[in-house]
Amino acid sequence: MIGFMQKHKKYLIVTIWVSTIAFVGAGFVGWGSYSFSSTSNAVAVVGETKISMDKMQREYARLYNIYNQLIGGTLDEEQAKKMGVEEQAINNLIIKALMLNYAHDLGLRVSKEEIIKEITTTELFQNNGKFDEQIYKKILQENQLRPKDYEEGIQEGLLLQKLDVLLNIPLTPLETETLSAGYLMEDLVHIQILDKKAIEVKPTEKKVKKYWEENKDIYQTERGYEVSSVFVPLDSIEIQEANLEGYYEDFKNQFLDSSGQVIPYAQVKNQVIEKYRDSQAQKEALKEYIALRKNENPRAKNLVLYEGNEDYGIELINLLSQAKEQDTLKPIKVTTKDKVGYITIKLIKIIPSQPKTYEAAQESVKEDFLDFEKTRLLKEKATQEWNAFKGIDVGYISYAEPKTIQGLTKEESQEFSQELFKQKEEKGYILLENKAILYQIFSQRIKNSAIIRKNLDFLMQNASQIKARIIEKEFLDYLSKRYKTIRKI
Repeated sequence: MIGFMQKHKKYLIVTIWVSTIAFVGAGFVGWGSYSFSSTSNAVAVVGETKISMDKMQREYARLYNIYNQLIGGTLDEEQAKKMGVEEQAINNLIIKALMLNYAHDLGLRVSKEEIIKEITTTELFQNNGKFDEQIYKKILQENQLRPKDYEEGIQEGLLLQKLDVLLNIPLTPLETETLSAGYLMEDLVHIQILDKKAIEVKPTEKKVKKYWEENKDIYQTERGYEVSSVFVPLDSIEIQEANLEGYYEDFKNQFLDSSGQVIPYAQVKNQVIEKYRDSQAQKEALKEYIALRKNENPRAKNLVLYEGNEDYGIELINLLSQAKEQDTLKPIKVTTKDKVGYITIKLIKIIPSQPKTYEAAQESVKEDFLDFEKTRLLKEKATQEWNAFKGIDVGYISYAEPKTIQGLTKEESQEFSQELFKQKEEKGYILLENKAILYQIFSQRIKNSAIIRKNLDFLMQNASQIKARIIEKEFLDYLSKRYKTIRKI
């Protein structure tokens, strides 16, 4: 069960053991840079277990590192606060503490021998297949972990593994049969398709303006950024034969054929030119970055970029959206309409978005109003058409293996099939983006046993996951009532 929770993270249960292993050797960002709101050493007390500030900082750092890597290394403390990383960290530790309390109450324990075995068999700490104490201490030191804290994390992780064995309740035959039947059910359906495109709407100025009045908060100008920037295009780098040959000699391993042999210079000269210019442009851009950061760059040009502007690529706009005023962004490679190069930018001022006037938003408002009215009329028509429903027999429809239905695209067919099996009524209508589909179910059947056997592994895996979710929720509810939790931050 715990293994599943770690994998899916639905309930944020990640053991300290797994957290520490993932943390060691994965790189680290932000250690000790966050100032927590509590001055006490314990950030929470769960039953008889205190969650220390040190543990909180380690878990926060681990989560910070994960999110920072996911967004390309641009996470800062302000963003982390908005994302609720601190709250997530303490929730993780509280849930772990609940389970550890229960494991201790059951009499589960971990011996020193088990801890030693876990550490000495960890590949990260081995040299030529054998445990190396010096490597072990060095890696922990590099990650600012004391052996005592790391070994405590190992102990807790092994204890939770033992608890996992006790709570891993297998499927019963009835559960397997029931869930398989639900997955392999097929409905014999008649349908009628109503297309939104066939509905005509003639908007009046009065109706469009009324729609804008009711929804004007969603019509905003794009956020803008007043910046100072320097762009170094690749084709601005001068080419000299001696420099190219020197670059080739230094980086021969970049120019290999399919058999791993170095390709002669003459055959890859164009590639050498491209890579040489790229490397030199990046170096020049880094020099410009340093000068720009110090406000000492005479080449800098002022411009205003808006979030919808993709002249320099969406990556640059994303970085600007995460920056603060006076931040200087390190050079990134961009492709403009006619140039490729490296741009470095200093954010001078953020131009916040503002509500648009009716005149400025009128075109978008009219388009949205037309879509809104067509959807409303489509729903009305679907309701009215039931009085004279003349459906077409499309045969049996399966949730597990949706088929393409005539009159619908493959994607629409799949969405309809999925929605159909969520319906509680035998007849009604399902609204897609551009269509309404009236349906009536005439009969149901379960696929034959041969298909069930073919999909048995898949069905068992899904059934186990569903049962695990149910057990997880009930188990955590039980633990939260059994052990008193006091949060101090």
